[in-house]
Amino acid sequence: MFREVRHEHGYLDALINNAGTSTMNHFMTTPDETARRIFDLNFFGVLNSCREAVKLLRKSREPSTAILNISTVAVPWALEGHLVYTASKRAVEQLVWVMSKELAGFDIRVNALGLPPVRTVLTRTVSQSKIDALVERQAIRRMCTMPDILGPVEFLIGRQSAFVTGETVMLGGVR
Repeated sequence: MFREVRHEHGYLDALINNAGTSTMNHFMTTPDETARRIFDLNFFGVLNSCREAVKLLRKSREPSTAILNISTVAVPWALEGHLVYTASKRAVEQLVWVMSKELAGFDIRVNALGLPPVRTVLTRTVSQSKIDALVERQAIRRMCTMPDILGPVEFLIGRQSAFVTGETVMLGGVR
């Protein structure tokens, strides 16, 4: 994909890493293969995408380019049955902190957006009672929607956040 972008456009202004997967298992019953698969996508996929994107972000004409990684409220909430998922997303948040320092000299900002429950393929597998319990933990007690996400995404990859890096913004008032 990055080769194609390089060939067609020559640069990137922003990268949004949104891929993610999870399973709900007690850590004692999560097979190693499952844990490695989750980390491969949720962490190593992000890391490798960032490595390739930086080469193209450095060629942008924008004064401040951006990488935005998607995280989850499951990290601060330490949800039972989500150890591997939350560990992989916490690793992404650590990546944000370190990369933000390592890439600042190239005018590349790195941030994360922590999402509460949103109707996705991932949340469709969760019972409605569990979703309701999660929504009740938020300050804004309703399901997050795509329009709720759009504004923060546009802000974090846009020029108006040129002095914001190394941050994880949690939506819905989850702390």
